[in-house]
Amino acid sequence: MAKSVDESAGDSSKKQSVIRNVSAGLASQVIIDGLDFVPPMPYGSLCPQWYDLAMQFFPPAEWNTIDFLLNRESRCDLQALNPKDTNGKPSYSLFQINAFWCRPSKHYDQGFLQEQGVLTTCDELFEPETQFRAARAIYVEGLVRHGRGWRSWGNYPETR
Repeated sequence: MAKSVDESAGDSSKKQSVIRNVSAGLASQVIIDGLDFVPPMPYGSLCPQWYDLAMQFFPPAEWNTIDFLLNRESRCDLQALNPKDTNGKPSYSLFQINAFWCRPSKHYDQGFLQEQGVLTTCDELFEPETQFRAARAIYVEGLVRHGRGWRSWGNYPETR
C-alpha cells in the first residue's frame, strides 16, 4: 500500500513529500483522485486480500461495490469458474467476467478485451492484475455506453 511520508532536512520550509511502494497504476489513480495516499481498507471488508490491487484500477469510493461483487460473484476466489453461465458461455475468476467479453462476437471482431489490449485469451482472466484490468475496461464501457459502470454485473446497488 502507498505510504506518504514528510521528511524535513532541518529546515521546516523545505519539506519534501516522498511516496514509497507505489506501483505506476496506483500512482496514476492517486493523482486522478487528488489523493497523496490510499485510504485504509474499510473495516469489515469481505475480500480484504484484493483491496490493494483494486485500488490500482479503481478509486477508493468504489471499494464497497467491488468488495460486494467479488464476494457475490466468486466468494473472493481467483480460480472460480462457472463453466456455463446463463448465456451458455463460461465466466471467469473474481468478477466472473463472461467469455462474451474475451471472444469474437458480432459486436467485437477479436473480442472486446482483446480490442482494448487487456488480454489475448480468456484464460488470462485467472491472473489477478488481468482480472482487475478487464473489470476496469468493462466498467468504463458501461459508463460510456449506459452511464452505469457496474451495469454488466446487474443492477447493483439497487438490488443489493
